[in-house]
Amino acid sequence: MEKKTYLVGDTIFKEGEPGEHAYLIKSGEVKITKLDGNEQPTTIAVLKKGNIIGEMALIDDHPRAASAISLDHTEVMVISKEDFQARLKKSDQVIGLLLQTFTQRLRAEANKAVNK
Repeated sequence: MEKKTYLVGDTIFKEGEPGEHAYLIKSGEVKITKLDGNEQPTTIAVLKKGNIIGEMALIDDHPRAASAISLDHTEVMVISKEDFQARLKKSDQVIGLLLQTFTQRLRAEANKAVNK
């Protein structure tokens, strides 16, 4: 896996973009935002070391559901879509179905949170 560093305020990925990578946060903090009905970003999470971001787009092949912005000097390990898919194929089929289900639910909940 490739290591990448982001500075404060750097955009790691944007809502609506295709997802080609997921990221394992090794240090720092990342803000996850989603556009509300007025096209204003709403923070839905702040994630730290040990969290994975950007995985949903790799699971369901839909565009990014949210944006990720570095709040700190942040170091991540980059997981390619190909590597992720290869790992998923080696796992039990039930795991893949669970991930699909969880991803659908997360997307729905994130949409509800910003459209209140």
